[in-house]
Amino acid sequence: MEISENLLKTLGMNQLQARVYVAALELGESTMQALARKSGVNRSTIYTFIDDLKDRGFILETRKQKRNIYSAAHPETLVDMQKRRVGELERMLPELLAVNNKSGKKPRVTFYEGEGIMDVYKDMLREKKEIVAYEDLGSLKAGIPTNIFKWFPKERARRDILIKTISRDSEFTREFAKRNRGLLRETKFTDAPEFKTDINIYGDKVALIDLQGETQFAVLIENHNLAETMRTVWRQLWDKLGPVVG
Repeated sequence: MEISENLLKTLGMNQLQARVYVAALELGESTMQALARKSGVNRSTIYTFIDDLKDRGFILETRKQKRNIYSAAHPETLVDMQKRRVGELERMLPELLAVNNKSGKKPRVTFYEGEGIMDVYKDMLREKKEIVAYEDLGSLKAGIPTNIFKWFPKERARRDILIKTISRDSEFTREFAKRNRGLLRETKFTDAPEFKTDINIYGDKVALIDLQGETQFAVLIENHNLAETMRTVWRQLWDKLGPVVG
């Protein structure tokens, strides 16, 4: 007996627990032996989670003629249980929101390593905000997986997200900049030494991506004031550099 994934999520059960609950529902009242036979889950396994099902109100246990008898809570009872839980959550909501407001003042810092860097680029796409960046395309191409380097610019442009970059001047960067218009990029060049970190500022977030070590990593910081300060410093340098390419 396989239970649908939607039902499992709604009930908050795994497949074995759901099979036992449905078996109890079909049997009405049953012994553990009958419950195991009907559900196809052996008794020793059922014993590992039956107490949890009882505590959560899915299974009821009674004693009859010196035997433990099990029955399932009526489906309508489950609906009433969920309504009570929602009501309790609604009563707690002001307190939870107060905690959320306090924590919102603290920077949120997330660390990504190796292939996890892909999540940072996906986050830039989800935000759908203009990106301003310091980049060294040569180091970027050598440092991140090829699939990200090829995929991200095209996908960002497809989603109509503009990126403005202050890029270290190099032959490779100038060649890449010939594609700026199609990739929705604007670039200004700087004669700075090799960048060791790729920095992207978007919305209230700053992504710092280190490409130089054996294992590449990224730190994503979400904080309005920090992002605005970094964006202001970036803009001052941008305004002092030469013409826009792209």
